[in-house]
Parts: sequence; structure tokens; C-alpha cells
Amino acid sequence: MKDINYWKRYPVLTDPDKISQAMNIETFSSSGKLYELLSFAGEKDSPCIIIAPGSGGHAFVFAELAYLIHKKGYNAFIMPKQGGFTINELLVRHEDAVNYLRSKYKTDLHFYGEGLGGLVVFYLGLKGIELKSIICENSPAILTEPAFHKAMKKDGRAGKRRAILLPFFKLLVKIFPSLPVPIRAYLAWHEIIDTDQRNNEIEKKMVYAYDHDPDFDKWYPLKAVMSLLNTKPPVSVDKLSIPTFFILATRGLIPNYFRDLFLRLGARNKKLEEIDGGAFWMVSNPDKSSEAIINWIKQINKKS
Repeated sequence: MKDINYWKRYPVLTDPDKISQAMNIETFSSSGKLYELLSFAGEKDSPCIIIAPGSGGHAFVFAELAYLIHKKGYNAFIMPKQGGFTINELLVRHEDAVNYLRSKYKTDLHFYGEGLGGLVVFYLGLKGIELKSIICENSPAILTEPAFHKAMKKDGRAGKRRAILLPFFKLLVKIFPSLPVPIRAYLAWHEIIDTDQRNNEIEKKMVYAYDHDPDFDKWYPLKAVMSLLNTKPPVSVDKLSIPTFFILATRGLIPNYFRDLFLRLGARNKKLEEIDGGAFWMVSNPDKSSEAIINWIKQINKKS
């Protein structure tokens, strides 16, 4: 990382030095490359929770959330930033991370994904890989369906930009697949800060820090951006069998689409929890977010 200590401005409840003392780095191999997992691990037989970040952000954004989960008796790991890869490429990387952790920790694995990470985690669930459950926040979607495309185009100021840009992107990707596209063209963080005063000031400071973080991705290649709209799901949603938990922010991204998708899921064991927050609720309220995740896991264990 360009600045190993920059992330210390992100925790809102916990002394960053305490988080640092609890974290380690593990590595796994995928597609011939080594990737780092930010690790908060204890007993090898404790349940494991993997966290997949959203667009642009790196693992340390979720360090406080992972730390709070770990303090409650779980092993928590955070995937590296997505790095401008296509959905299909990310599926391979995330599955390789699961296989690595399964070989080392002989216990239950749960996968939490936010935003882009949630899209990948959901597709992993549809693929049927061996996980105890999946948890999605600010996600997921069936990336090829018209209902998702329509919802994204109506999503505030960013939605209007998407509606204008997408026809050009569809043409350009055939000619210039590696053309760099600024992430803020279709997802501007300052536009999704929670309007509720309880979270607003925290998230304003957080987003300002995101915009100046030297280790955030600012651009993705056009082929990666378009993969967010044209990657077919492994199977239809009615075939989903893995226990699935949606955390839905009522003032977050396209909540009505997520509600509708939840109703179509085939999983018998599923839960949707609506929370009073916005798109950054999981990092501006890491205590409540960690509680929601752990309560879900306890619910799963009772039904096992």
C-alpha cells in the first residue's frame, strides 16, 4: 500500500491501534498470482466470515467491522480490493479464497459482500460452492435482467449519468475494452451519504477520506464496468439453495429492486432485514452491522 496508516481514520468506535494489534496478513493463490487476506483469526475451529469490499475500496475499509466480528468469537477475513477485474474473473478469485480458507480452517464459512463484493458473493451462491451462508448488503442483482438495468438508471444523479453513458459504453467496449472509466461516473460516493443526521456527519468525513485515499481505485477498465451489466448468472434465482441474508438500507441503493429480488429467491432459509440507514451503514455503524451478521449466523446454527 502507498500509505499503510491512512486507513486509521476510518474506524468510528475502536482505537485503530487495537485493531492493528489483532490483524495479520494471509495469502492465497489465484490465476497464478498471490493475493492478501486481511486476517483476524483465533481458534481454527471458530466459524469464519469472509468480507468482500465494494467498488474502489480496499480491505482496510472493513477493518473495524472485521475486528468487531472477531471480538465476538469469530474468525474474520477481508478480501483485497476488486482491482478492475470482470465479474467472472472475480468469481474465480473469490472461490480460490474460499478453497484456501476451507483447507486451513475446518469449520463453517460465511461470505459477506457489500456492493460489487455482494454481486460476486451472490453469484458464488448461485454457482453452488460450499458455504454455510451468504450475506449481501447494497446488493445483489441479476446483472443481465432489465429490471436491474431500469433500477440503476433511475438511481438518483448517478442513475441519470448511467442512462446517458451506457449506450456509448456498449459501443466503445467492443473497440476499446481497456479504456479507463472513472468510478465516480457511475458511482459517486458523495451522492450516497445518508441524509439522516445521526450518520450524515460521520459519513461525510468518511467519504472525504475515501476521495483522498491513495490506495483506493479511482478508475476501472470499461470491460470490467460493462461486466456489471452483462454477466449472466450461473443459474436462475429460483435454483438458489444456500441460506441467504439481505441487509437492506432503506435510504441506500435501489432498495425496491433488492426487495423484489429477495422475494424471487429459491432458498428456503432466507432473511431480509431492513435497517434505518444508507449505503454506508455497514461502516458508519459497524457495531450494529456486526450484530446483524452474527445474529444471522446464530439463526443459521439453530436450524442446522
